[in-house]
Amino acid sequence: MGIINSSKLVQWFNQVKRDLPWRRTKDPYAIWVSEVMLQQTQVVTAIPYYLRFMGRFPTLSHLAEAEQEEVLELWRGLGYYSRARRLWEGARYVVETAEGRMPKDYQSLLHIKGVGEYTAAAIASIAYEEQVPVMDGNVKRVLSRILRWEEDVEKARSRRFFLEYLGEVIPGDCPGDFNQGMMELGATVCTPKHPRCEQCPLQADCEGFALGDPQVYPVKKSKEKPGSAWRPTLILLHQGQVLLKKRPSTGLLADLWEFPGEEMMVPPWENYRGGKEFSAEAVKVAERVGEETSRYRYNLDFAWYELYKNQIGDAACDEAVQELLSRRPSRQGPLVHTFSHRRWQIYWLVLNLDEVMDKTVRVRENEDSLKGDGLCWLDVKELDKIALPVAFQKVWAKVTI
Repeated sequence: MGIINSSKLVQWFNQVKRDLPWRRTKDPYAIWVSEVMLQQTQVVTAIPYYLRFMGRFPTLSHLAEAEQEEVLELWRGLGYYSRARRLWEGARYVVETAEGRMPKDYQSLLHIKGVGEYTAAAIASIAYEEQVPVMDGNVKRVLSRILRWEEDVEKARSRRFFLEYLGEVIPGDCPGDFNQGMMELGATVCTPKHPRCEQCPLQADCEGFALGDPQVYPVKKSKEKPGSAWRPTLILLHQGQVLLKKRPSTGLLADLWEFPGEEMMVPPWENYRGGKEFSAEAVKVAERVGEETSRYRYNLDFAWYELYKNQIGDAACDEAVQELLSRRPSRQGPLVHTFSHRRWQIYWLVLNLDEVMDKTVRVRENEDSLKGDGLCWLDVKELDKIALPVAFQKVWAKVTI
C-alpha cells in the first residue's frame, strides 16, 4: 500500500501554494466564508466574490446583523444560494449562542448550523492547528491513487478508511498546511484527467503511478447487475425513531428512502453449507474473519457489522451495534419482492439501540455526518408520510416494536 510522506507534501505546498486571499489570514470566520464559497465553485470565480463579501461583512457580527436579502444580493451570480443562507444562519447562531465568538475546536464547530465535517475540519486545522483531517473530492482522488483503492470512493466504508488513514499521517505541528497541501495537490497536480505526475511530491510512493495508469482511480461506481439478488437490511431503532437512507438519484428506486442495506448477488451464508463450492465473495468474507483458507465458516456477527460499517459512516452507534450483534439476534426473512427487472430476497435484523444505551443519550448529535451518507432518523409514526418503497413497507409491517 502506498504512503503519504507528510514532510514532503507540506514542503511542496509551502513552495508552490497559490497566493489566495483566504490564505493570508488565520481568522476562522474568513476561512469559513472561503470554504463555503469554494463548495461547487472554482477558485478563480470565488476570489472576487470573497473580496466583496469580506469587504461588506468583515466580521461574523457584521454578517449576523445583515438582512438575508442583502446577503443573497451580494451572493448573486455565485449560484447555490442555499450556501449563503446557511452561512448567514450559522453566523446568527454563533452570535446568539456564543456572543459572536467562533468555537475553538472541531467538535464545537459542528454544532453550527450548516457546518459539516469537511468545513469544521478545514476551520479547525487551518485556524487553530487542530490535528483533524479534511476530505473533499480532491483528497479522495489523491488517496485512491496513492493507495490503489479498489472500491467505490463514495461508499461509507471508503470514507471511514480514508479518514482513519489520514488521521494516522496528518502531522501534529502543521495540520492546516497538510490539509491544504492535499487539496492543492488534487486541484493542481493530481487532476481527474491528465495528472501531472512528474510534478507530484508523492510520486515515488504512489501505487497508482507505479501501476502505470493512475487515471484508473478513483474506481467508478459499479454498474447495476441484473437478475435475482439477496438484500440484507438493517433496521436501527432509537428513541421512537428509525434510521433511513436515501437511495441514489439514478437507478432502481431513485431518490426514495430505504432501510440501510446492500444488494448482493449471492447470499454469503449459503456458501458455507454442505461443502459447496465457495464464491469469490464468500471467500473474501471468510478471509476477513480470519478462518483457515481450507475450510470457511460463516460468522453472522462479523458479516452484519461489516454491512453496518459499509452503510453508515458515522461511528456514534458503533459500540451499541456491536453489543447488540454479540447477542446473536434472529435474522428475519426472507421477504420476496419482485421489480420489473429484479427480484429481491430481503433478510433483516432489528436492532433497538435503547436496549444497550442510556435512554437519555442522543446518538444523533452529528447530523451533518449522517447527511453525508444520505441518512436521517425519522419518527416511526411518520413512515407512512414519506417515499418508502413498497418492498420496505412490507418489511416494516412485519417489525414489532
